[in-house]
Amino acid sequence: MTLFSLSRSSLLLLAVSTVCCVQLASAASAFTPLALGEAANTGFSDTQAEDEKGGWTDQGGNDLSVISAGKLTLSGVPFTILDETATPGKTCIVLGGPKRTYLPSKAAIPVPNVSGKSLYLLHAAAWCPTAKEQKMTGVLFIDYSDGSSAEVHVRFGRDVGDWTSPDSYKNAARIWTAYNANTQVSLFLSRFPLKAIPVKAIRLESKDSAWMTVAATIGDEVAIKPIKPNFVVTKQFVSPPPFEKPLLETPADAVPKNIILIIGDGMGQGALKLTSLNQYKAEGRLLMQQLPVAGFCTTRSSSSEVTDSAAAATALATGCKTANGFLGITPDKKQQLTSFTEVAHQGGRAIGLVTSDSITGATPSGFYAHEISRNSYQGVALDAAASGFDVLIGNSNGKPWFLPKAAGGLRIDTRNVLSEMTANNYLVVSNTAAFAQAPHDKKILGFMDTKTVLGTEQILGQLTETALERLAKNDKGFFLMVECAITDAGGHSNNPDLTVLGTTQVDWAVRSAVEFARARGDTLVMVTADHETGNLTSAITNTPPGKLVIDYSTTKHTGAPVRLFAYGPGSTLFKDTVDNTDIAKNICRFWQLTLPPPAPFNAK
Repeated sequence: MTLFSLSRSSLLLLAVSTVCCVQLASAASAFTPLALGEAANTGFSDTQAEDEKGGWTDQGGNDLSVISAGKLTLSGVPFTILDETATPGKTCIVLGGPKRTYLPSKAAIPVPNVSGKSLYLLHAAAWCPTAKEQKMTGVLFIDYSDGSSAEVHVRFGRDVGDWTSPDSYKNAARIWTAYNANTQVSLFLSRFPLKAIPVKAIRLESKDSAWMTVAATIGDEVAIKPIKPNFVVTKQFVSPPPFEKPLLETPADAVPKNIILIIGDGMGQGALKLTSLNQYKAEGRLLMQQLPVAGFCTTRSSSSEVTDSAAAATALATGCKTANGFLGITPDKKQQLTSFTEVAHQGGRAIGLVTSDSITGATPSGFYAHEISRNSYQGVALDAAASGFDVLIGNSNGKPWFLPKAAGGLRIDTRNVLSEMTANNYLVVSNTAAFAQAPHDKKILGFMDTKTVLGTEQILGQLTETALERLAKNDKGFFLMVECAITDAGGHSNNPDLTVLGTTQVDWAVRSAVEFARARGDTLVMVTADHETGNLTSAITNTPPGKLVIDYSTTKHTGAPVRLFAYGPGSTLFKDTVDNTDIAKNICRFWQLTLPPPAPFNAK
């Protein structure tokens, strides 16, 4: 069963969280959930990435704070999930392995001489080798009351799975999953046989991967059943009306005064096909697919064939590749890159960023931020303030990073960035009406109601329309980036409803942008994705007639090329296949911008 709930306000993507687990009553069986006790060495949540203080895997908001405390029964096995409010920073066991050497490598769970046929671990691994190698994530030692011990090699791809992967294995059933506003995360249930002797201790030691244990239980032997996905679109969404007239290709030598870049985060070719099939019962019917220029865009980062949103946004904004997780800095962390948006703004053009994500999210921040980690939201908020851009709009989840804790925020310094920005001529708005009515002599910082931004098909189109009206008052021209984050959530959570909703939101933004561009004749519209998420495929079958068959093969990003659609002056440069860095390079060419060479980077 799929449940939807608001994610915590500090997370950078969605307020929609998808949680799945298998819960089967097993009253006749005997189980003893174990208290992790002193073995618990860190918490489920983390506010600062890479600070070497722990907090799940020390990846900032990409953590396990979405799990609920209390009793949790999975495939008939009861577990006790510790409450982080009761035991701050001591709710789970995380052993660092080679990628987190500063975290402990060993832990021991005391057991009060409990007997049972099986030991059950609710656990996962991170930074894993390939499953086929079956290397040791760690070693499990079981100490018995008679002084004997058993040693079990816990192997990735057999006894445990990657916490960001949907794959189950022989002794690792993917049993619980949730979207944590960064990616879809999972826990695995594994069973290890016990001797008919009371257990007095369980010891864990990491080897080739980080190893995270959430709970442990001793009890009877039961059959473990992993989550079975059921990919179905449950809704028919409201699509934008078609264009009244065909869109004509513009002359090859035309140069745009204004540029609109619409990004569907994670919106791969599968998302386009599924949305068109669901909404129109045929392929190729989306408005973006009617634009006269259609090509492909490659997305790899400097560190991987598969980019993340931070590296992709940096490439789109600076024309340079960087490593996954980095924002506006070189892969060696030594130099700061300058985006075309920064140079264009310095030259007098208006710049607007509109997203259904937080304004401190990876995609929008790629156009203004300079940070070693995309999860360094405190620094990203300072970068947003320093940008001075004319329109900065995201959902309300980003607001706490602009406020100190004393004012209800999440900043660990004492700066009230919100007050600083209002003193610098920014008006803070929280809904579309306030945005539309805002005085044009004010810059805009928007924290839109998260439910509205993430649950309404037309919302991005409305925000795009208002942003265009404001930015167009600049005689030198403007750049507007519009991002929908929901399609990425659909891929990560393998949720077709979110995939179709997000892609439909993009199409509404396309409608607003194209109608603006057609009326003026001086505006380039581009529509693309930062990467593909989920490796989605879909088709309509004949048996039964009209049935949509949907499949996601992963919950992660992939390296598949994404589509790029364009309309207006300059659009012909985006035919065929380009790299994501070519978008920034061509914009610089259109506007005769010269980006400065990388400068020394000083981390905040």
